[in-house]
Amino acid sequence: MEDQFLHPWPVPSSWMVWGSKTGRGASLRLVHFTIGFCSLNFSLVACLLLFSTEGPERPFVQAWVVGVAVINLIPTVFWFRGWIEGPLTLKVYGLWADLATASILITVINRNQALFGTVLFVATGAYFTYFLGFHWLAFHLAFATTFVIALTVLGLANGEYSVVSAILRSDVVLCAVIAIPATIQFMWRQLLWRATGSKVDALTGLLNRRGLWDMTEQVWSTALANHVDVAVAVVDIDKFKAVNDTYGHEVGDTVIIRTGMRLQDHVNGFGYAARTGGEEFTIVMMGSPQGLRKRVATLPKSVVETSDAPLVTISVGAVTLSITPDQEQFDYNEFSRAIVAADRMMYDAKSGGGNVANNVLPTISRP
Repeated sequence: MEDQFLHPWPVPSSWMVWGSKTGRGASLRLVHFTIGFCSLNFSLVACLLLFSTEGPERPFVQAWVVGVAVINLIPTVFWFRGWIEGPLTLKVYGLWADLATASILITVINRNQALFGTVLFVATGAYFTYFLGFHWLAFHLAFATTFVIALTVLGLANGEYSVVSAILRSDVVLCAVIAIPATIQFMWRQLLWRATGSKVDALTGLLNRRGLWDMTEQVWSTALANHVDVAVAVVDIDKFKAVNDTYGHEVGDTVIIRTGMRLQDHVNGFGYAARTGGEEFTIVMMGSPQGLRKRVATLPKSVVETSDAPLVTISVGAVTLSITPDQEQFDYNEFSRAIVAADRMMYDAKSGGGNVANNVLPTISRP
């Protein structure tokens, strides 16, 4: 199985335009370093807790704290080395951060001090904001809020503070734990939207034609570094006019959105899908010749599920570009010729009845 060459964040694909332009820039390098520093600091705080009068007294609990602190150094090193990548690994790292933080805080004898320590969830909240998107941030905030409330209830049950004091303490902590990450998330989404608005299709959230051209440069350079080919595929929804005439434009828009999302899911990690016409999409992806041929051939099935209503099919035409080591610069003319050739092959597939991918994938010859 091919490795995923691209490393997109698990956020909507339209945001990749912004990420590709700034993902290696100073801003996100600072975010990456800050997250790593917070992870390293967590291990330090956990170890220092053992020397505090508020720390755990039982040997087993002390061993647990040491174990968590030491184990946490492994993902911390991986983070600094850039080895934590891909949606699944990023999610596992986030879950570990939340669970490890909670497991250390619960060992603090004084619930008041433990409640103060929940501000550490602000750091994990920043991670969920920048690397896992809105839905995972919502999960984190729900987890952190539940944990803070549980500590407050335990403190009240043990008589460590009064009801009024508990309300004041938990209110301050929850404002920090919830409001700061939520505000960052809101501002982050606004910045992303402003940065990508002119390069994103308003209906599907995918790249538009301009965004695709910009993103193709990243695919090109990544393919060059990995010594693989680039494929350009043009995709068109079959008999789309009949869908609009029969079901209405609102249903037609739903079909376009559904098709676009499934196309992007199909090539995620290998390339990008863009909406470049009414019911037309263009895909740029990379891989070995055999891998590209298989990925193109399975495109029609990737957008069809038996439960779909209305059920639609697609026609696909694709060509490959063999990138040689001397092609360090993205060739706009060559890419344009590839799109024209793929478009012609797509119409050949459509004229034959549709629901097929023209996956001969001839290599475009250079003048």
